[in-house]
Amino acid sequence: MSPSVVPTRDDLVARLRVRFADVPAENVRRCVDDLWCCCAHLGVRPEERTIERLAASRLTGVVRGGRPPYPDGRPASRPPGSRAAAKRPAGATTPIGM
Repeated sequence: MSPSVVPTRDDLVARLRVRFADVPAENVRRCVDDLWCCCAHLGVRPEERTIERLAASRLTGVVRGGRPPYPDGRPASRPPGSRAAAKRPAGATTPIGM
């Protein structure tokens, strides 16, 4: 990677961190890096404006997809529809086709 690209990417991450303060800084950086690499892999020149627009769209989804905490401040459990290890009642079976 050329040295001239690094400040541009760092500036982009800094701007997005301000816009998406609720998202951890490492996640913002990873999002930008991922999009940058995807563009390069596809042979598309990674332009700052394009990367910023795509990253903002992804990060907006992250913010909107988060579950609000319970009223007493406890964090919400796993997201709806997740297949995390949930205990089934005794005798429960998996529906046919799953």
